[in-house]
Amino acid sequence: MSKKYAIIALTGIAAVLAAAPSSKAAVTAANNYKQGKVYKITPKSKPFKNKYVKAPTYNKKTRTYFTIRSYMEKFQKAKKGTLVLKKGTYKITNTIQVPSNVTIILEKGAKIVKSNQTGTKKMKAATTIFQLIKPSNREKSNVYGGHNGEKNIHFVGKGSNVMNLKYLKANIAIVMGHNKDITVSGITFQNVNTGHFIEMDASQNVTISKCKFKNVKSGSDYVKEAINIDTPDKETNGFNNIWSKHDKTPNENVTISGCQFTNLGRAIGTHKYSASGDTQIYHRNIQILNCKISNMRWDSPIRVMNWKDSAIKNTVIQNVKQTGKSDTRGVLVSGAVNFTMAENTFIGMGRPAQCIAWKNDGPGSAYPITYNDFTEQNLADMATNKGKKLTEQYIRISPEYNVFEYAQIITIKPANKKSRLN
Repeated sequence: MSKKYAIIALTGIAAVLAAAPSSKAAVTAANNYKQGKVYKITPKSKPFKNKYVKAPTYNKKTRTYFTIRSYMEKFQKAKKGTLVLKKGTYKITNTIQVPSNVTIILEKGAKIVKSNQTGTKKMKAATTIFQLIKPSNREKSNVYGGHNGEKNIHFVGKGSNVMNLKYLKANIAIVMGHNKDITVSGITFQNVNTGHFIEMDASQNVTISKCKFKNVKSGSDYVKEAINIDTPDKETNGFNNIWSKHDKTPNENVTISGCQFTNLGRAIGTHKYSASGDTQIYHRNIQILNCKISNMRWDSPIRVMNWKDSAIKNTVIQNVKQTGKSDTRGVLVSGAVNFTMAENTFIGMGRPAQCIAWKNDGPGSAYPITYNDFTEQNLADMATNKGKKLTEQYIRISPEYNVFEYAQIITIKPANKKSRLN
């Protein structure tokens, strides 16, 4: 074959190869974020290749924990994988560590239920279900910093499914810290007691969508948020995981959309802020969009604290009641910079929103006072909110710390008489 025709032939082969479909499917919502080899289990499944079945702590009460753990360890070694939980009840006693490039899918009828009964004195039950770290790092200290931890992790719910904390005190469903590219979609979280459903610290590019969060134990600590947005900071004492470097890394690019929050203390928020000397540390681009929040038992279902370039839009907050407090608020804002609050509806509370300077109380109190910094557009956007059945039909802004007289007032629109949660 002449050199000329050889070049033509090779060019043609290259064109065919370029046009052929790739064997590596994209990890997207369209395919439920599946990645790597897909494994399916039921509540009766045993650990992968019978790993742990002869362990002294393996029994019928810890079987599910060891089964899911065995797959996470396999996925760490393989560098990716997908685990599908078929219909049934999965009682989990201890923390399951989830490494990078892993997807966990709850099929219709799948129920993850937290249990504190291990059936053995050799292993005490833990207080979290999932932590987004490598299984091999479970007992290591100061492993993760910045946003350089595990990444590309997805929890996907299909149809009716549940993560149930069973009102166990201080238990948490998902702990993410120093993570990146995380999805939680279509899952119902229920029955919290003095804990969070999701603890989010130092994480970047997080999407929580179409989830339901409901039911707090009566008499528990209602200040605890369903979704907690915080920094890993030893001064504030809010993130007690040994694998974190506690470097005060904030969260970035977090979207919470199309979610419902019902019968809880608080829905979303930060309860301690961090600083570096005199410089405040801000969570950036926190977006709360198209959510519905109702029948809340504590003041300020959304607590904004040191959020920058962030927004709450097209969200309905209805019926906020706290025993002994008549001036409950829908949103409480402190330390916000370029913060948009627009086109929201507030129904059945004292005040729709209040913006005040703030200082940490107790742990973290050494940090300087944090102040709001609104643009003119931020203030104009506040007037686009609507409300009814309110004690005050306006948003209060108090720029000075602990000075509440002569607050700036931004009147909001009256809500349509038919406005309510569907």
